[in-house]
Amino acid sequence: MIRNSAFLALGFGLFLAIAEIVRNWGNWQPWPFWIVDFVAAGSLIWGGLRTLTQGSSRLLSAAWGFTVGIFWMSFFSHTEALNSGTERTYASGSVNEGVLTLIIGIMLLAAIAALFMSLTRRTI
Repeated sequence: MIRNSAFLALGFGLFLAIAEIVRNWGNWQPWPFWIVDFVAAGSLIWGGLRTLTQGSSRLLSAAWGFTVGIFWMSFFSHTEALNSGTERTYASGSVNEGVLTLIIGIMLLAAIAALFMSLTRRTI
């Protein structure tokens, strides 16, 4: 299960980095609001590679924990925006708030599952 979590981290991290660039292209918010996504993406990729090459999953678990925290906050802030009727605008303009909230929710569930997978004991 740890290897599955590592492979998921590689794909998730790559997707997160690309999605963050596409979502904000041309209309970047102040750096503290988007840099955390790149920190999460980088740590997932690093943790996934380290787990696959060296067998250590501590960095992978930390990366997934950090990512769960980010997606938790993001999902519920988008949910609140939907409930209050506040529509956000994005530079890409191609994804509305409801679809974006659904995507973030699915990614949150995947991150939680991958966190638990990264915490399983390795059997020889």
